[in-house]
Amino acid sequence: MVDERTPENLEFDNGSFEELDKDQVLTEMTEAKKWIKLRKFLKSPQQQMKKNPMAAMVFSIPIALIFLIVAGLKTGFTPAFDHVILFTVLIAIIPPGVLQHTRRRTVKKIEEYFPNFLRDVAEMNRSGMTLTRSVNTIASGEYGDLSPEIRQIDAMLSWGVSFEDALEKFADRVDTHLIYRSVALINQASRAGGNVPDVLEVAATDAYTIKLLERERVSNIIVYVVISYMSFLVFLFVIGILSYSFIPVMAQAGASAGKVGGGAEGFMTAFDPESFRRLFFHASLIQGFASGLVAGQMGEGNIVAGLKHSVILALIAWFTFMFII
Repeated sequence: MVDERTPENLEFDNGSFEELDKDQVLTEMTEAKKWIKLRKFLKSPQQQMKKNPMAAMVFSIPIALIFLIVAGLKTGFTPAFDHVILFTVLIAIIPPGVLQHTRRRTVKKIEEYFPNFLRDVAEMNRSGMTLTRSVNTIASGEYGDLSPEIRQIDAMLSWGVSFEDALEKFADRVDTHLIYRSVALINQASRAGGNVPDVLEVAATDAYTIKLLERERVSNIIVYVVISYMSFLVFLFVIGILSYSFIPVMAQAGASAGKVGGGAEGFMTAFDPESFRRLFFHASLIQGFASGLVAGQMGEGNIVAGLKHSVILALIAWFTFMFII
């Protein structure tokens, strides 16, 4: 049998096989990265949760589900089940919310001291010290939450790790845009043969400028966070007014209509005050949770940061309906 394939067809077939091989390699690499992340999490869950607060849901969600099942069996599908659902959600979101707030505060302090660290290393290196000796001298200083990271960089340099690699490891641990940007600038300029002290000074100035812009942004945006809280409190105030004025009047009108109508069914006679209060309670919880997420996105540029606001507003709504309305 004559082989009818031409060289062009053979070339096309080889190209197709190459594309298939590339796709297979990429798929295998993606799967390998997933397993690497899983192994890292199992090896050090606490460290991974500090780096990625949402990973805390691996533990918080099962605990929340257990609480939901146990408490749900005791309350059944009664109005008390609303409180069970609320605290189930809170149990699920409080751990990542707290970790996110803690990480954000720590990273903020690290970024505040980072320009000073770079300037001090530049000055010592300019005075004749090597980078290793400069970092070793600075490691005994006080740089707030950055001090442990500086000591770790110093330890890596003492083991023979290059200054560029030590900075890259530091950037991976902190995992923020500002640190990655500064480290990339320093390493690229150093590898290109630039003057190291000048490069460190430029990176320090760049980091300080970014932090200054962030502070200005926060001072401008904080107004919108306050507005989110005020709008929710106004919403609760309106709900309270309706609960104290509208619902009793409607309940009284429904009772009167039932007496006059001789038991005839209608909207007024079927009016249930507790159903409306429960509806208002649900609306307040949803409004509080959503307003918190919006406040986090607007205030810190991260919707996960809004979980703490959601918890606060949801608890305010719950306290209001439990003890005031």
